[in-house]
Amino acid sequence: MTKVLTVDDVEIEFEKQNSDHACKWCIYIRLRKSDKEQTLLMIRTNNKPYTRFTFHSGVLVNKSNETLKDILINTMNDVDELREIEKDINDKK
Repeated sequence: MTKVLTVDDVEIEFEKQNSDHACKWCIYIRLRKSDKEQTLLMIRTNNKPYTRFTFHSGVLVNKSNETLKDILINTMNDVDELREIEKDINDKK
């Protein structure tokens, strides 16, 4: 059964490891509720992680570039950097 948590903030970190490490990727999920922070989960894998950004309209759940932009703008300090990433993604389509 899936555990449902309600928190104030969620941080997901994708960390590529150097070639000497036991795995190629580490993914960390950190949570904050009030004044407490906790690393909930660390995942190690040799397969490159992938992400999916979706929007639930109330009826359907679809892939969403707007959701991607909302998340990335929260992590990027530079709007120009976000535009460059968006251009790269669109060029690969």
